[in-house]
Amino acid sequence: MTNPINRSPRAGADGTAPAAATPVRVLVVEDETIVAMYLTDMLEELSYEVCGVAANAADALKIAERERPALALVDIGLAGPQDGIETAQALRERFAVGSIFMSGASDPVLLERARAAGPHGFIQKPYDERQLKTLLNNAAPRH
Repeated sequence: MTNPINRSPRAGADGTAPAAATPVRVLVVEDETIVAMYLTDMLEELSYEVCGVAANAADALKIAERERPALALVDIGLAGPQDGIETAQALRERFAVGSIFMSGASDPVLLERARAAGPHGFIQKPYDERQLKTLLNNAAPRH
């Protein structure tokens, strides 16, 4: 089964090869460097283009303005004055960027706040490549 995000057009009637599919651009918003590197590697192996990595809300918004990602993977527990939930809301409102939340948290109040922000999904730490792939594929048609 093909990835709906990266589906390429079929060969033309003249037998020419199809144009290469343009990878979906994803912004990673994660303040732990090792985790951000791991996610970047995982996304690239899944044929997504990581257009930036941000450790805080301000950097995420700057990158989104410049790079225009289709989707953001956002850690709920970002350090700084804005958490990941507020960051995802700002990305959606300013740049129409959908988000998938990442978290190791189990606080019901925090998780309810995250649900109210309208994410495309959640992925629980530690990350599983199959789970991430499923979430990305499900989020794709919405972009």
